[in-house]
Amino acid sequence: MSNKRGAIPLISAINKEINFLFDNLLSELEITKTESMYLRIIYENPGITQYDIAKLKHLEKSLVTKYVTNLEDKGLIEKKALDKRKKGLYLIEDGKKAIKFVDNFLPELQERFKGLFSEEELVLLVSLLKRLNTSLEEFNERGF
Repeated sequence: MSNKRGAIPLISAINKEINFLFDNLLSELEITKTESMYLRIIYENPGITQYDIAKLKHLEKSLVTKYVTNLEDKGLIEKKALDKRKKGLYLIEDGKKAIKFVDNFLPELQERFKGLFSEEELVLLVSLLKRLNTSLEEFNERGF
């Protein structure tokens, strides 16, 4: 790859390879990347409502409903009444196992590539990637 093309095509290629790894991992759990994102939100915010997820991630409520229904049908989450009108979302046992499975995968992946960079190179790489991510978020006016 020529340096003239810049970093974005290279980052895109790296992202493609990471997505391939995650797709394979998640296929073992029979969930999609998007469903894993919802599981993570619910895990980190037990009792969150579908409305709050839509607001948090700037998503259409109907899209959130679709994915929440999928996760319910797969036996990963449940709804519990918070009051007369609101239902909170909670992981059930298989949902917790899925999160734990994904969480264990990340350190294994990092360990596999541990010797690829020196500590100084890794600190620099992470710093540069954070700066690029922030810039892209600002460019996209999302900031989340």
